[in-house]
Amino acid sequence: MAKRLFKNNSNDFKDLGFGTQIKGRRMLNEDGSFNVIRKGVKGQSIMNLYTSLITMSWMRFNVIVLSYYLIINLIFAALYMLIGKDSLIGESANNLQDHFWNAFFFSAQTITTVGYGYIHPSGMISNFLAAIESMAGLFGFALATGLLYGRFSRPVAKILFSNKAVIAPYQGATAFMFRLANLRSNQLIDTNATLNFSMMVKKDGVEKRIFDRLKLERDKIDFFPTSWTIVHPINENSPIYGMTEDEVNESDAEFILLLSAFDDTFSQTVHARRSYKHYEIEWGAKFPPMTGDPENNKTVLFLDKIDNTIKAELPTSD
Repeated sequence: MAKRLFKNNSNDFKDLGFGTQIKGRRMLNEDGSFNVIRKGVKGQSIMNLYTSLITMSWMRFNVIVLSYYLIINLIFAALYMLIGKDSLIGESANNLQDHFWNAFFFSAQTITTVGYGYIHPSGMISNFLAAIESMAGLFGFALATGLLYGRFSRPVAKILFSNKAVIAPYQGATAFMFRLANLRSNQLIDTNATLNFSMMVKKDGVEKRIFDRLKLERDKIDFFPTSWTIVHPINENSPIYGMTEDEVNESDAEFILLLSAFDDTFSQTVHARRSYKHYEIEWGAKFPPMTGDPENNKTVLFLDKIDNTIKAELPTSD
């Protein structure tokens, strides 16, 4: 634990909603999601399925949709084979493997309602199974279309954050800094930043997590066309004023950012979140510029330089 005096005021136990007992793990994941697993409610996975499908990455979403398509066709192909070879008329299978693939591709044609007609079902059981598969295909593709619309229509702020924060020299003292940039070419206006600090303290032999709102050099910008370096001056009013690197590490410190902006493309307010744990802070460093020489009378912003840092000597305390 950091050797730090406990201040008995109302701000010390201001809770952001994470509770006061979390220790040894981050409260906010690097992607901005909450580091919480909910258990103990029946059917909760089903209730969260829609939210998960809307918010998961595109790669994972595409893999799930493709897997569902392949699995459902494999199941129906196996069912057609169980009914018997005579259940499908028009196929010319010489062996079991060819019969399976004919059944698989017939299933794919049925579930998508393409229906080429080269192979068609024969008998009540196979026709009934084909009718069920067609209905399953209609429901499945309707659901996939709705999910695609939900994913495309949901306004999301694509903010690129630096992988680490720095403790850098600032106006004769030091400051906590990190930077961010808009990954998209859309217009974000009226952008607001709120930075909170959390650490463990000991009072009366009991460890508790406290939260403090950090004052920023600038907590709002009207326009966000390039990059923005968030700066918290470490002065007498800062909760980390006078703390050494070891003390910050021992206190299990975490800096939590909430960013909100108005997206001019969707005409809606969007949000982004990020946190920095104590081990993601580089002491005695600063960020070099991300901009380069103008091209075609336009500012050039190198997003791949957002993590670049250079060494900077920190002022020594008396």
